[in-house]
Amino acid sequence: MEQYVMTPREKNLAAIGEIAYKYGYTVEDMLGHRRFKKMVAVRRECIGMLRAKGFSTTEIGRIMNRDHSSIVTSLQTLAAENG
Repeated sequence: MEQYVMTPREKNLAAIGEIAYKYGYTVEDMLGHRRFKKMVAVRRECIGMLRAKGFSTTEIGRIMNRDHSSIVTSLQTLAAENG
């Protein structure tokens, strides 16, 4: 019996899903364009997690359906929040 191996994209979306689920959101919420304050904070946490995994801002942008400049801004905000 062959074992299913997740693609890198599927692994990233699963990790995003875990963070989203913790706060009552879905992967679709994180990849969507709604900008509720709480949702943006959770999305920023997902972006921080991807950055910690070593992804570039362009790669994170592709994963999160955003422009890399939006990712840069999110990472700057995350750094400011964490002092």
